[in-house]
Order: sequence, then C-alpha cells, then structure tokens
Amino acid sequence: MTLPDQEREKYQRMWTEVPGYRSNSPGERLVPVFVKQAEWEKGDTLIDLGCGTGRAGLELSNLGFNVTLLDITKSAIDPEAQSLPFIEYCLWEPTTLKFAWVYCCDVLEHIPPEHVDAVLDNIAAIAQKGAFLQIALWQDGFGKQIGETLHLTVEPDEWWLEKLRQRWLIDWYAPSGDGRLIVLTGPNRGIP
Repeated sequence: MTLPDQEREKYQRMWTEVPGYRSNSPGERLVPVFVKQAEWEKGDTLIDLGCGTGRAGLELSNLGFNVTLLDITKSAIDPEAQSLPFIEYCLWEPTTLKFAWVYCCDVLEHIPPEHVDAVLDNIAAIAQKGAFLQIALWQDGFGKQIGETLHLTVEPDEWWLEKLRQRWLIDWYAPSGDGRLIVLTGPNRGIP
C-alpha cells in the first residue's frame, strides 16, 4: 500500500471510528481571524486544504468566497458542506491547482516530515493572493484511539516560520496561545 493510501485509510478510520475527532474544528474557529487579517474580496476563490468536516469552508462560502474543499478522504465531510466542490487529493503530490487563497488549518503537522517541503511548495504554487495557515506544535492524542500517530511533524514555531519565510513574505503571524502558530502570508516568492 502506498503512503498516500495508508494516510487515507488512517483518516477514514479516524473520521468514522472516533466520534470526538469530528467535534474539533480549528479551521472553523479561525474564520473570523482570517477574514479580519486578509485583504479579500467577495468572490475570491479559496481552497480549504485538509478541510476535514468542511465547516470552515462552508462558513467562508457563506461570507462570499468561492470555496473548494480538498482532503485526503471525503469521509469527514459534514452533510451541510457536501454541496461545496470537493477534491480528494494527497497534498504532496504535484498539482496545477490555482486559487486566490489557501486556507489550511490543523493540517501541516499531519504531513510526514519527508513531504513537508513538497506540501509547502504546492501551497505556494496554489495561492495567488496568500495563504492562511494554522499549525499545531504538539503531539496529538486522538490517534492513540486507533493505534496511530496523527501529528507526524511536530516542530517549534521558529522551525515552521523559517520554512514559511523561504516561500512567502509573512504578512501577519501569532501564536494562538494554545501551542498553535497562526500565519497569514502574502503572495509566494516565485515558487513555480
């Protein structure tokens, strides 16, 4: 089984076997922060990478963004969000997607370390206006319920900021106070 297939199977199990996993949606909670910090316009295209339940994407759609959801599996999408376009995709595989905004919350720490650079390069290539990223900086406990590790790349905020600065000008960032780094970037630094 390929690594993307293993990750897809792991998250299908998380979303279907661990009910509490579905109740937590960091992306949904951060929508007000994004809309306050970003210079966006109604109708801007936005892709919610690692969308999980799709609740954040649905809220952003209701605010006027033209939203597409993307995740490694569709098994997490809430019924209310199933009306939004969805792409099942592994984030480190090459892509030609282009959107004004990338919205990516509680996802990057789930990426295997050997694929972090490829994922960040993809995000830089996709995001035409900028990216809003939230990264957890700790080990996750939910995966233990199915015998798996979910947070595969757990690094301090300065490690992540260095990776991000290689690709973007950082417009705004802040630790959220609970061990998460929240970043809004401008356009990429020329990553193809």
